[in-house]
Amino acid sequence: MRSLRNWGALLLPLTSLFSLSSCSSADSTLALPKDPTPPQVFKNSNLLRTIDITKPYVRETIAMVIDNISKEPQAEYYVPIPKGIVENISYLEARGEDGPHVVNLAVFNPESETQYYRVLLNAPLLAGKSTRLWITLAQTDRLTPVPALIGQTEKQFLQWTGFQYAASAYVTEKQKTKIKFPNNEVPDYTVLKNGESDDPTKAGSWYTYGPYKTVKPDQKGGKAITLRFEYTSPVIKMTRMERHIEVSHWGGNIAFEERYWMTNLGAKLKDTFSRVQWASTNYYNPPTSAIKQLTFPLIPGAQDAYFTDEIGNVSTSHFRSNIREAHLELKPRYPVFGGWNYSFVVGWNHDLKNFLRVSQDGERYVLKIPFLEGPKDSVTYDEIEITIVLPEGATDVKYSPPITLVSQEEYLHYTFMDTLGRAAIKMKAVNVVDEQHKKELIVTYRYPTMALYRKPFVIFTGVLTLFTFSWLVSKIDLRIGK
Repeated sequence: MRSLRNWGALLLPLTSLFSLSSCSSADSTLALPKDPTPPQVFKNSNLLRTIDITKPYVRETIAMVIDNISKEPQAEYYVPIPKGIVENISYLEARGEDGPHVVNLAVFNPESETQYYRVLLNAPLLAGKSTRLWITLAQTDRLTPVPALIGQTEKQFLQWTGFQYAASAYVTEKQKTKIKFPNNEVPDYTVLKNGESDDPTKAGSWYTYGPYKTVKPDQKGGKAITLRFEYTSPVIKMTRMERHIEVSHWGGNIAFEERYWMTNLGAKLKDTFSRVQWASTNYYNPPTSAIKQLTFPLIPGAQDAYFTDEIGNVSTSHFRSNIREAHLELKPRYPVFGGWNYSFVVGWNHDLKNFLRVSQDGERYVLKIPFLEGPKDSVTYDEIEITIVLPEGATDVKYSPPITLVSQEEYLHYTFMDTLGRAAIKMKAVNVVDEQHKKELIVTYRYPTMALYRKPFVIFTGVLTLFTFSWLVSKIDLRIGK
């Protein structure tokens, strides 16, 4: 078996430059084996794969005990991902008993059916020793409505297709797969023979395949399994979201504005929409696959919230804010059924002191804000763009995004009465899930005390110049003769 260490040492410095979201742009010109396989230095003595499909995207957690079966310490563990779903992965993270591990793309070869991600253990695992490892990943666009067309009041069903085994680059002595559904309504599922019994075993909304013994890497995922289940919520995807954040030291305010382009990926209507039928169902409020309401949980202290769309202000919204919570509840102008689109804008203000900290010298500031907020409903994002505009005079700007970006840009942003322009940061990411709401974006910058008085000085100078010019003009004698 060809060792991965020889060519991995040459490739990894290059591939570390590529993020998980932009792996399709990696250099594929290097002469790599068509089907590279990592060296068999590990063994999975026990593995439990948990697949959660209670949201419109798939969340997978693999908990395992790994053994070092080589004669040397090992610090690189490889995770195989089938080529067909690489672009669907929103994130892939790893952690062990001693905390999170670094994960990066180890191999990208378009001709290979399997891509590998490298997990760098925080400390090399000694020969003959074992440790626990958890791999967590999220996949978008893996659920398909079946049937694709339904009536306005009919139930919606989604279908997921995967494999009975967890793909691993190493031999697994024992493993099982547990699948979590949003409810007990699972009318169709694949039945497999497992010794004298049949898979899966059912316990409420949990379906279990396995346990299986001695699964080798060349078995890959084993047999394909398909499960169809009832999903009583809309499948919400934001094809694009633009988040604009503006910081004002002079006004002590931070303003948030978010523009959404939303679509419903659920089952489409097979007949025309009936407003009468929709109004009649509002009396008993049954589950529906249409988007009829969104709730934005904001940070306590939010104020001046608004909700507009392409037409203008939308009055079907309700904003509640106090010292403990803040919620913006809004209803689109029409229910958004499967295949329908809707774009809108929401915005609000906050007291800047709740997000900003200053150093002892009074000139270095640390801004800590949520990377995403958005609706509390389960949502995926095709593309997000976050822009942060700092006050005029801010310099030495540094920032630490919590997720992988596909692009980032620093530029000058000009607004009313600006002279030098404001430092601005624009970040772009793709294939993001709503779990990123929990993460924070940290921005640090230097803002001299004199820069705070730049704008009032400009305004004072401008007004004084205007009055001086007016006074001089008034002194000009424009009479003809005496």
